[in-house]
Amino acid sequence: MNILKPHVLSPGARIGIISPASPQRDPERLQRGIAYLESKGYEVKLATNALATHAGYLAGTDQQRIDDIEAMFADDTIDAIMCARGGYGTTRILGQLNYDIIGANPKPFIGFSDTTALQTAIFARTGLITFSGAMPSVDFADDIDSFTEGSFWSMLTHDVKNTFIHADSPTVYQEGTAEGRLICGNLCLLATLCGSSYTSIFNDAILMIEDIGEEPYRIDRYLSQLELSGALHSVKGVLIGDFTPPTQPSASVPQRSYQEIISDYASRVQCPVLGTFAYGHIKRKLTLPFGIHVLMNTTDGTVMFGESQCS
Repeated sequence: MNILKPHVLSPGARIGIISPASPQRDPERLQRGIAYLESKGYEVKLATNALATHAGYLAGTDQQRIDDIEAMFADDTIDAIMCARGGYGTTRILGQLNYDIIGANPKPFIGFSDTTALQTAIFARTGLITFSGAMPSVDFADDIDSFTEGSFWSMLTHDVKNTFIHADSPTVYQEGTAEGRLICGNLCLLATLCGSSYTSIFNDAILMIEDIGEEPYRIDRYLSQLELSGALHSVKGVLIGDFTPPTQPSASVPQRSYQEIISDYASRVQCPVLGTFAYGHIKRKLTLPFGIHVLMNTTDGTVMFGESQCS
């Protein structure tokens, strides 16, 4: 695979904001996120359909969302693209996107949650390194966490080669060291892509997973789907992020803990498995480079970025 790297985000750059998944629940939050970016000296441009709604849970029709993605990549005046929020809907448009436009115009692309599917497809089709992390409507609207803020700006404005991230609460499910390209994101979305051509990037990768609001039995199901598809057995290592439980559990039978389920599947793979990292639907979160070469070590609970994430 030919790897494409975006440029480092320069002071005063122009950031385009798109809504490739669900609409804004509170447009005022997005405006506060934009105000934060502007306070840092950046110019912000909203995509044409960034505030659109369609069919209740979509931020515009499929074509509107496709148009916004392609337009932002093609626009030479846009230096970076941020997804306003996640939600649902990116899987609907993967087969219709013009990846030639994206590959011809590499630039920083930042998203999280539902955009896991979009970032997976972009990497599979173009080799472009993207960033999985903080978003304006979610993380930069109110009461901004200093760790989240620091991780985000370091990832976009500095070379992270040979730097480390550390597990907050080191839990070694399977010992060892491993290296490969970092594929990171929401477990539900990664499982949804099983059976598609996009999951070829799992081969020899280091996989980092997180999720929110899912009953333990559903996490079990997603991991089973990854296992049955062969994806879970094709990776070189697995990293565990945060698994946030549902606020109102609905299961009618007793449930196992997330840790028990992860331990169960860890015993069935022949690679190191390490948790828990500050990565997920949480206030204090890492922004990670999707696609770069990393090295994991369960002995000291670290992941080292083995190459520059930007050109």
